[in-house]
Amino acid sequence: MLVGSEESHIIWREDLGKPPARGPLMGGRGESSSPWSALRRVAPLMILASFIVCLVLYYVSPMGAAAVYAPSAASETTGLDSVTTEAYRKRLRIRGTQRRLPQALIIGVRKCGTRALLEMLNLHPHIQKNGMEMHFFDEDERYANGLEWYRKKMPYSFDNQVTIEKTPSYFISREAPARIRAMNATIKLLLIVREPATRVVSDYAQIMETKLRKGKQVAPFHKRILTADGEINDGFKAIQISQYAVHVLRWLREFPREQIHIINGDNLIRDPYAEINKVQQFLRLPPYITPDNFYFNETKGFYCMRNETFQKCLADAKGRPHPYVDPAVMSQLRKFFVPFNEQFYEMVGHNFGWPTS
Repeated sequence: MLVGSEESHIIWREDLGKPPARGPLMGGRGESSSPWSALRRVAPLMILASFIVCLVLYYVSPMGAAAVYAPSAASETTGLDSVTTEAYRKRLRIRGTQRRLPQALIIGVRKCGTRALLEMLNLHPHIQKNGMEMHFFDEDERYANGLEWYRKKMPYSFDNQVTIEKTPSYFISREAPARIRAMNATIKLLLIVREPATRVVSDYAQIMETKLRKGKQVAPFHKRILTADGEINDGFKAIQISQYAVHVLRWLREFPREQIHIINGDNLIRDPYAEINKVQQFLRLPPYITPDNFYFNETKGFYCMRNETFQKCLADAKGRPHPYVDPAVMSQLRKFFVPFNEQFYEMVGHNFGWPTS
């Protein structure tokens, strides 16, 4: 480089006083001011940068693949996935990955922490989540599209990663258990439950918020769950969903108990690592998720997630305040669920110790 510089200096000095050379493409300008000469100077750097990027993508790890496509909050809760984020998925495919049918499903229960469970599991580099609730096995119109259509909706993954899809309404579907078994008889199922009466209140809170946002009237809680003569209104869907024994029976007819892992949703709120670690073991994953991945957010009042690159809390709607419920009404509701709870304990082989009044 020094010799070249000296030679250039000598040539310039010898040519001093002469008109600058005119090249056929230079429009009468000297080469030193040419954009082509500038391009020649930076071209090697551009080639080197491109080579490094290609090298990184070729040898990218599963952890890197998990970070490449992370749907935004909007795409997880709207229909944008089928248009915008789907285009990104196609462009961001990494060598060695492909779309696969899920090896695990979060089948429910609604308002028990299914979204929190999915996001916490997504901290694991061997997990690839599907951000959308697909409703493939519980909606006839979607199921008619076939498994290949369903597979193409899954994220790209490596062969040592577990693809997980979450649709809480699978749990209460009459058709979903048999349809899922037809796809994969050895699939692993994740079921998260909470104390049934509290789940009803949470369900009502979401219904109330949705209706108020649309400018609709909302009946008070006690009028929704009680009939005119003061009995529990078991025709109210929120109450039907909390009758876990009724629904889990359908799943146990199709799958052995050891393929269904039940997460304590109340404990997931209090001690998320304890529950997530059990799921890691159930899915036979390396124990990458540790207690350090969770921290208590004093402002929000619940645990949030973190790793080396980001911190994340669930949307504020996940911590929405519950309406006031008369203690006598809550006691009546809990008594109603006692026989269903006892059946559920026996079916799954675990007593959750939910209150009886």
